[in-house]
Amino acid sequence: MSDFRYRCLLVAFSLCMLNFVAFAVGAFALGGDAINGKIVGEHFYLAEHGKLAEVSEAVYTYSLWHARSVFVTHPLAILAAWLARLEQQARKAARRDGNQGGALPSSI
Repeated sequence: MSDFRYRCLLVAFSLCMLNFVAFAVGAFALGGDAINGKIVGEHFYLAEHGKLAEVSEAVYTYSLWHARSVFVTHPLAILAAWLARLEQQARKAARRDGNQGGALPSSI
């Protein structure tokens, strides 16, 4: 695997983790998230540990989409970390054997 692809994996992992941290900080600051919240009539609530916080429709929609994005980026972070770890192990084995390249195919 080229250095560029390896670094792309690390950047993807970092961005996914940044998205998760932003979600956690946002949920804490807003008083919960929309996934656990609810809509009652014209009122929008975020929930955290059973406590509801009424918010505007825009904030509720933001929280809902940000929570949904975590459902996508979290598995992506796990995949990127796994592939980067495989490459790291391949590079370590290659250095031990005297080669310079990694063992993962460049088509990944």
